Amino acid sequence: MKNIKISIFILAAVFTFAAAQAQIDRSTPPEPGPPPLIQIGDYESFELENGLKVFVVENNKIPRVSYSLVVDYDPVYEGEQAGYVGFTGQLLGTATTTKTKAQIDQEIDFIGASLNTSANSIFASSLKKHNDKLLEIMSDVILNPVFKEEELDKIKKQTISGLTASKEDPNSISARVRNKILFGADHPYGELVTEETANSVDLEKCRQHYEDYFVPNLAYLAIVGDITVKEAKKQVKKYFGEWEKGDLFAEAYPDVEKPEGVKVSMVDRPSSVQSVIAITHPVQLNVG
Repeated sequence: MKNIKISIFILAAVFTFAAAQAQIDRSTPPEPGPPPLIQIGDYESFELENGLKVFVVENNKIPRVSYSLVVDYDPVYEGEQAGYVGFTGQLLGTATTTKTKAQIDQEIDFIGASLNTSANSIFASSLKKHNDKLLEIMSDVILNPVFKEEELDKIKKQTISGLTASKEDPNSISARVRNKILFGADHPYGELVTEETANSVDLEKCRQHYEDYFVPNLAYLAIVGDITVKEAKKQVKKYFGEWEKGDLFAEAYPDVEKPEGVKVSMVDRPSSVQSVIAITHPVQLNVG
């Protein structure tokens, strides 16, 4: 009797779902919902004479301070040495004019801090009592980097290993195809890093990219944590006040055109037991 009741319930649910589907009008897209409310914490800001813009969010819940520096430059078309922008970010922190990578890592670990670099940013965080030591290391990494051939060779090997693995990953395959179709191979968002382009990256290209784009008048520094604006001004002037301005470069690349109609692109991969389906469309964001 119990099984009969369960079967009747399931059958009723199926009919209810079918009826609901029949009432949905699929000829017009649904109305968009309300936009999400973005709540940004209260902040104070100031700017150094060299153009570095600083934003401070004071939060005294725990005695910790985080520093996030972002260099805001246009996407760069890398061409035959595609990959060098990312390599530059990875080379930051591998050595400075005063410290080896081992010394940097040891000093960061000793104060229980964290420090990470990327193609256009550097993030550091520690307890407030170690702020000066952390900023000493962070500013040294940004202002006095030394790029070494052996470190570049390590990055190349890691990158090529990752590229080899990505050839077997459906999501990676989908992303590469999508970007190339949307933006084209001659656009920064559409060009692909390959084994050949990664191998061709030379140290001078990375060094030149750093010198061209890692300048204070393109940078923003967000400071969040147990710190006042007065304290932040004193620290930032001390450790970043001597950072010299640089020339600004405007990158030129083709506009992204909206696709005409629906285009379907497929990559046949017989060994995959599931399919990855990506529906995508370029959107022009007008910021101003």
